[in-house]
Amino acid sequence: MNFRSASIALLVSISLAPVARGQQDAVPRYQDADGEEIFGPDYQPEPAPEKGLPLYIGRPNAGISAPDSLLLLPQDSFRQMTETWSLPTEDLRRQLPSDVPLLRDVRRGFQVWQMPRLTPNRQSPAPAIDPTAEMKVHYVYVGQGAGAIVELPCGVAVVDLGGEFGGGSGSVDGGALFGAYLKAFMEQRRAYSNKIDVVYLSHPHADHINGTKQLRESGITVDKVVDNGQTSNAGSAGKQTEFRNWATQGDLKHRYSAVELARQVTATGATNAAIDPFSCATVTAFWGGANEKLAIPSYSNPNNHSVVLRFDFGQASFLFMGDLEIDAAKDMLDQFDENTEVFDADVLQLAHHGATNGIADGLLKVVSPRIAIISMGDKTSTGDKSAWGHGHPRIQSLSILQDDPVTVGDMRPSAQTFWGYQNQEESPKDFAVSRAIYGTGWEGTIIVTANQSGQYTVSGAPGH
Repeated sequence: MNFRSASIALLVSISLAPVARGQQDAVPRYQDADGEEIFGPDYQPEPAPEKGLPLYIGRPNAGISAPDSLLLLPQDSFRQMTETWSLPTEDLRRQLPSDVPLLRDVRRGFQVWQMPRLTPNRQSPAPAIDPTAEMKVHYVYVGQGAGAIVELPCGVAVVDLGGEFGGGSGSVDGGALFGAYLKAFMEQRRAYSNKIDVVYLSHPHADHINGTKQLRESGITVDKVVDNGQTSNAGSAGKQTEFRNWATQGDLKHRYSAVELARQVTATGATNAAIDPFSCATVTAFWGGANEKLAIPSYSNPNNHSVVLRFDFGQASFLFMGDLEIDAAKDMLDQFDENTEVFDADVLQLAHHGATNGIADGLLKVVSPRIAIISMGDKTSTGDKSAWGHGHPRIQSLSILQDDPVTVGDMRPSAQTFWGYQNQEESPKDFAVSRAIYGTGWEGTIIVTANQSGQYTVSGAPGH
């Protein structure tokens, strides 16, 4: 089907040269060799001064689940406070269940006799409440970037608001494209009362937050915001901070959640009333802001601070990776080493628009997706921020997804020939796609519909 025609000192290098004064604000202060905005000596994010809602123990429909007795216990209860452990009471310390999945750095803090052990206790998924109920995820075409709308029977969420920006032949305004699609979406669905229940910003990069301006001017209201907590008054982290404050109207304690690595304790992920405001689905957050790792060269890139999100709707599951690159994906799997099955999901939005550094073999093996979605631009744009400028998607990535051993489980209804890049700023090459791999730059906006029995259909947006 065809839907659409070392340390901070190491950062001071040629690839991290400051941008000259007087250039437009859209130009980042520091860039890597691929032209992506990165953190530098005088552009460092701070943790969110107000963390918002406390993080609770996640319970996604995969992997090992935490016992019911602990679901109301904030994860902060298990965090190391200086040299001591801050459990609410000595009685609770003695009664700590043996089947709480805790991350490695937390487990090290317990005495041997106290160390929680993992016991697989997940039961079969609950039967569908309503076999006719459906959720839809709209992976919106925004040029080179990402933005998605999650349409649920009980509410609506937005995952990133980005899109292509900058000049070049055929370039598009991705923020405007997402804003227009979102506005039309709301006009056609009056039951949502022109309100988004939660906006998730995976990380502060323009191609993921470029539509914040359009949302602010749309008249659509936002109830809650979730991001990686990175805070600044400059760069894209400044835009993330500004949007957070605008959307919550300053009520960060009740309408916001910072998903920071340092706040996460259990290897079942994190949740709260901002991360998961829905009665008909389960949303779990993983990873996020890791400012404590900024001295590691790969963590100078905001991509590696991406919030990873999982949506469960009955037996249907969707995973959003932001732009998490291979190094951070390996670190994430290391943190969840005894419960990596928590990432096993059916529909995967590929990290980093199909770049080779977004294809982590270990993670793909764990996720074992049935369907893969690539949010990227099309080949008609030749700006430096376009799919052509970045060389996305890479043919190497497409081959990994499709070739033996098979990564993407489902097949397309019929094979089609699309395109990819061997390298950035090169002519695209044809690539035959037979597996269920879909790209917004190939086909326009992609809508994945799921019922609670875990059955999926893939289509294009009407009129696209």
